Amino acid sequence: MIIPHTLDRRTDTGVNNVTLGIWLFLASEVMLFGALFSAYALLRVAAPAWPRGREVLSLPLGATNTVILLAMSALAWRARSGDAASARRLLGASTVCALAFLGVKAFEWRTEIGRGLLPSVSTFLALYFTLTGLHALHVACGVIANSWALTGTKRVGEAMTLARVRNLSLYWAFVDAVWLIIFGLMYVS
Repeated sequence: MIIPHTLDRRTDTGVNNVTLGIWLFLASEVMLFGALFSAYALLRVAAPAWPRGREVLSLPLGATNTVILLAMSALAWRARSGDAASARRLLGASTVCALAFLGVKAFEWRTEIGRGLLPSVSTFLALYFTLTGLHALHVACGVIANSWALTGTKRVGEAMTLARVRNLSLYWAFVDAVWLIIFGLMYVS
């Protein structure tokens, strides 16, 4: 079965169906995280006192995860140009970085929970666990998507593999942008 406009650009939009689909998906994700960031802003402004994230959370672990995520996204973005073999290697390396991010985040959560920093303690911590948990879910889904793209490379051919990699790099750029906002709001401010 051949699905039209899988690789060819549509005349009405100028992009193929997969690229259009990822942009629509990212638009919905912007609305989701936008609502959460708006809730953060409203709750922070209304709170009589608000803790400094760097005094409650581990700024070094947050910064480490920022570096890991930026490296992961750079690898995914670099995978956009080149042949399918180099794209597979770079996508594999970005997957390892994403798994490292999740490992650091799990260690951080375990440490915080061990110190009694639970979502029930304060609105700040409730927002922290909500935002970072939802973000970690997006990283985990990205790992699954990367794995799906990597396992299908021999089956779908070079052109489709590169199309998948290009769209995954857009997803990872979004995940990066969301993390940078979370890092600024929760860890630095």
